[in-house]
Amino acid sequence: MSIIQVNGIDLFYAIEGSKDYEFLLLIAGFDGDSSTWTAMMPSLAEQYRVLYFDNRGVGQSSAPDSPYSIKQMAMDAAALLEHLNISKVHVAGHSMGGQIAQELALACPEKVQSLIILASWASMDEKGKALIELFGDLAQTLEGTLYQKVLLPWLFTNTLRIM
Repeated sequence: MSIIQVNGIDLFYAIEGSKDYEFLLLIAGFDGDSSTWTAMMPSLAEQYRVLYFDNRGVGQSSAPDSPYSIKQMAMDAAALLEHLNISKVHVAGHSMGGQIAQELALACPEKVQSLIILASWASMDEKGKALIELFGDLAQTLEGTLYQKVLLPWLFTNTLRIM
């Protein structure tokens, strides 16, 4: 586990898996840190050299004093790849991490070997933007279980059926 300075912030990252495997970059979603991938890590590390990090403003990465964008977070990921001298990587992004992954693929197509988008979208509608603004710093304000109870109902469409 390490921290590097990129694009004006401290970016936390870690790598797991054998040096013999291809790299897989994992990008967490809105307000999720690198622990998002904990349950999957043993299986992923059996097949990939897994690189994961905390997006700016989350977990052990710092946040700038000014607002930031999906494109800036994609450039953080690109700077991390550059720092580690990684020329090609499989990229998996969840939720907002999927948006970051798409921006990374658009900005640095030569670095992205494959792209896996999990529960994400290409662009956010006005409702989504308003919800992100509304959620603000809830993760820092509410205890973890309460935060999930408040947030999760807003993440699914009206047509979701849980069996």
